[in-house]
Amino acid sequence: MINTVFLDVDGVLANFRKGIHDAFNKRYDYSLLSPKWTFWDDWSDVTFEMVNAMCTIPFWVGLEWMHDGLKIFKTTCNKFKPSQIYLLTAPMPNPESATGRWLWIKKQLPGFYKYTIITQAPKHLLARPDTLLIDDKNENVDGFREAGGKALLVPRPWNCLHRQADRTSQYVKEFLERICQES
Repeated sequence: MINTVFLDVDGVLANFRKGIHDAFNKRYDYSLLSPKWTFWDDWSDVTFEMVNAMCTIPFWVGLEWMHDGLKIFKTTCNKFKPSQIYLLTAPMPNPESATGRWLWIKKQLPGFYKYTIITQAPKHLLARPDTLLIDDKNENVDGFREAGGKALLVPRPWNCLHRQADRTSQYVKEFLERICQES
């Protein structure tokens, strides 16, 4: 039985990639996104340090939702009680990132800012047999499973489920239905 759900923010709910594309005046097309996690490595004129410097409070607060982020959030809320769901996010190293991320959550999901964990610690440290991580990063999902938790990899162009990225909402819904039936 799942008692606690950890829901990632960037790449699942908030569109970090579009925010960075816009900040550096790069064309954003979800269907043509780089498969690299550090997608800015594909840009010869942008470094990690430049991306990190861009991650200020106004940057985070201004991020748009992922095109299917609200649907993923609502599907999760339909399957679990709100008191079981925690937003779990790892900000960039920029000191303004944690505050900006928290303010985005407070603005977009006001009832959940008290259910938010912002940490640089590995997410697998929170894994238990009764926990579920919903995340878009292969390494986070793999580590969470290896540590004894359950995990759902949200299909995105930048992870191993990229072929499912055009049906992410349905994939998430089906996975949550299965895991709830198993519980």
